[in-house]
Amino acid sequence: MRAVVLALGLVVAAAACAPAAATLADCAGVVRVFGDMSSWMSSCFVIGDGSYVLTTCDSITEVISADTRQTIRFPLFISGYTGQAYHCETVASNKDLNIALLKLPISGLPAAPLAPFDAFAKAACGTMGQLSQGEAVGNKWPTTIYGITLDKSAKPPKLGVSQWNADKVFVTDIGEHKWMFVGSVSPPDAVPNGAMVARDSTVVGMYVNKLVVTGGGQDVTYGRCAMSPEIARFCGKSGIDTATLYEPPKPTIAKPNDADAAFQLCSRIYSQIGAGRPALALQPAAALAKARPEDAQAWMALGVAQLAADKAEEALKSFDEAMKLDAKLPMLRTNRAFALAALKKTSEAESELLKAVSEFPNDPRPVVAAAEFYLADEKTLDKALTYAKKAAIMSPSSAAAELLVGKVEKSRKKYQEAVNAIAEAVKMAPDWWEAWYALGSTYEAAGDKANAEKAYRVLVEKHPKNPDSYMTLASFLADEGRKSEAIELLDKLRALSPIKEVLDAAQELQDKIEGKKPADSEKK
Repeated sequence: MRAVVLALGLVVAAAACAPAAATLADCAGVVRVFGDMSSWMSSCFVIGDGSYVLTTCDSITEVISADTRQTIRFPLFISGYTGQAYHCETVASNKDLNIALLKLPISGLPAAPLAPFDAFAKAACGTMGQLSQGEAVGNKWPTTIYGITLDKSAKPPKLGVSQWNADKVFVTDIGEHKWMFVGSVSPPDAVPNGAMVARDSTVVGMYVNKLVVTGGGQDVTYGRCAMSPEIARFCGKSGIDTATLYEPPKPTIAKPNDADAAFQLCSRIYSQIGAGRPALALQPAAALAKARPEDAQAWMALGVAQLAADKAEEALKSFDEAMKLDAKLPMLRTNRAFALAALKKTSEAESELLKAVSEFPNDPRPVVAAAEFYLADEKTLDKALTYAKKAAIMSPSSAAAELLVGKVEKSRKKYQEAVNAIAEAVKMAPDWWEAWYALGSTYEAAGDKANAEKAYRVLVEKHPKNPDSYMTLASFLADEGRKSEAIELLDKLRALSPIKEVLDAAQELQDKIEGKKPADSEKK
């Protein structure tokens, strides 16, 4: 399943349609991010010549643990204007300002113009001490906030541009930067981080997060925003022509008539993939490919869903359709290799993977895919180790890459090396279920039953609501002859009211522990 999630790389061409006037709302979109252990979505908007996306630094950062973060280099941008998903690359970020700049594979999308510094001439200014005193500060300076939110009441849930009004503003210095704090925001619904804060027809800032000041007569809430001049300075240092930031060229891409419908389909597709359920993306992916038959990305999304649904032959055909439209689509060869491998066309799959690694030398995802491919055959474990270690070097903060090294070493029966690598993954991600399970199973394979039990008990301690935690430890204890302890754990598992398949597996294990034959169990 992980291989399918890793195989996300999307670049598409806009559908032909009649031109439409662009507004600030047309610049909005969402960043869809796939990390090692989670997936999330954040608001964002297009700037410059229509080939850059601005979002928060938090939006492209995966929190691995209290001490470990990793920047996701290749997120997706889904445009509300075109209804398409674009494969981006993170080109710069500033943690102090909490802003990140992503590069699109195209230009010409509607871009939001940034306001110059003199636009703030009538904004109230003061000190951080005044802001934190617990009383509302700022002067009347109306702004409008645009951000994409999810309407969960719709069936199915629907993404759309929402709008807020902020009546007051206060500007102050924090560290090396000036910050804008907007107040009296209405409606009171949460504003998405990464939203545009506009005054008239220009963007004066990006909403970074909510700040609540306590200690006064009542709590005072502000929206903390990175100011447009600070954003422009950051973008200029990152290589963008600042003239395009203040006066973007007119969009050269027309808005498709089916933009909103495609936008909703993309949202559903990548929400399912992000949740680790790519097979459930089959219906919306098929609808997208039917609606946009010239869209390479749509065919690739359909192939990913088909492959997850065990329809490898159909997936291969979908990937081939995408290949006809755009042979350089990022991760397309990798996805195609997965389909070929599923069809037992091993040599062809290997060839595709090696081409993918060669074509995208700075992308760790084909490297990870190659390692997992070679891991499946004990004759190619040395190659698997080479690629796994390369992935770990390319992504030094990736717990998943270290875990992959550990899995390969375990398959090579190099247990100490495996434990060392998995321990690094655990150090990076101390709450990660998969890492603790891998550590326990590696100790068990090495014959170190004491440490194996300790690792399996951590699963129960850290994940007490996960039935697999109890099942893993119960199975281990059963194999050790500790039957009563194992059955006690199975009772705790049943108390969680898991799905029928889990209950059936638990009963099967208990029957085995009690020495019952399948026929006896059926009679019972």
